[in-house]
Amino acid sequence: MRKPLHKHIGQGIKKAGSRLTKYLYERDTLFATTWVFIFIVVLGSIPLNLGIMNPLKLGLKDFDFNDIYYQKKIGKIQKTDIDTKHIVIVNIGNADREGIAMLIEKTASMQPKVIGLDVLFAGEKDPIQDSILRSVIQHNNNVVLAVRYDVDSSHKLVATGNYFKNDSSLSGYVNFPTFGNKETVRYYYPFKKDEEDHDLVLPSFTSTLLKKYDSTAYNRIKNKIDKKVIINYSRTVTEDKKQYLVVEPDALMTGNVDSSFFKDKIALLAYVNTNPNDIEDKKFTPMNEKYAGKSIPDVNGIIIHANILSMVLEDNFIKKLPSWANLLIAVVICWLHMSFFIHYYLESHIWFHLAAKLAQVLSAIFFVWLGIYIFSTFHLKVDLKFSLLTIIMAVDVIYFYEAWAVWMHKKYNYRTVFKPHHH
Repeated sequence: MRKPLHKHIGQGIKKAGSRLTKYLYERDTLFATTWVFIFIVVLGSIPLNLGIMNPLKLGLKDFDFNDIYYQKKIGKIQKTDIDTKHIVIVNIGNADREGIAMLIEKTASMQPKVIGLDVLFAGEKDPIQDSILRSVIQHNNNVVLAVRYDVDSSHKLVATGNYFKNDSSLSGYVNFPTFGNKETVRYYYPFKKDEEDHDLVLPSFTSTLLKKYDSTAYNRIKNKIDKKVIINYSRTVTEDKKQYLVVEPDALMTGNVDSSFFKDKIALLAYVNTNPNDIEDKKFTPMNEKYAGKSIPDVNGIIIHANILSMVLEDNFIKKLPSWANLLIAVVICWLHMSFFIHYYLESHIWFHLAAKLAQVLSAIFFVWLGIYIFSTFHLKVDLKFSLLTIIMAVDVIYFYEAWAVWMHKKYNYRTVFKPHHH
């Protein structure tokens, strides 16, 4: 007499559960799991400098599974999804300092609430043009200048990079916490604090703009001093997608722009270039169409600042799971997989490698999907890369642990589920 289908299914689930839990509470499973983390720490501490490994190492360092979500998300947003409520961007093109002064004056006449000038002026140039630009900046007291945060010879935090900044200027730093131009911009600091003089705090470019534009939004970030904040990218500007309103300089100067685009908004003046082959003043972001092996930066810096402003104004932050929680998840996942691997290693060794490889592949797919799902649904970043590493390491660690356990059993009568030549 055949068993009903539901009994077959129930029996299959029971067997699968047995494979996962039979050795779960064995001392060997717990110790082998510990060994995985010891191996990871030891291998990570070895100062190997293998040239052949450098491309792989650099690629993994700048890779995040959530980039897949950003690339798909931004790609699906239609061109009509333009921020018309808070931000307008003015492309300064190749304007000289006098031309930039004229663009500021014309923008100011449209009555924006605050103007952000994302240009670093390295030093003096033409005295007449410098005088004109300085006069325009001083005349419009809602202009925020761009600077860079740096440390001087005495290791004091300083704002540098702008010839027109003085003690009364509104300013904010525009550099991001990246190491080199090829690293993806994922975070920013709303404020930087001096290591010794804690009263010395520099605001970011976007923080200064928010303080002038919206006190409620500013209060959301005013206490994030020396804290890395994940940037939640929501819009981009490329040849195919214009998700911020970008006004070209000719259109602005000839009056072919409705003043309502600017009134009471944040006007950002900066260089904007949508040519994918022109990488001047461009940076890598998670919105890059190539989320792995990025080779061409995708957007200008001002688009990153615009995304930061949108994130804070819309209260659309991404929360990050603490490091201890990511570690705890990795321990639990490694423990479960180790129990499963030991079951096959001891009781079905002929199928061990097949079962282990299938488990590794399926687990990798599942946990990558789960991390992206949590990120997109709950705006919570869970770092599962360490968990995946432990799954990969677990299979090989079993062999090392078995040798140690068998030796301990022979030498000190150590109790273990592993026996000499059991397979």
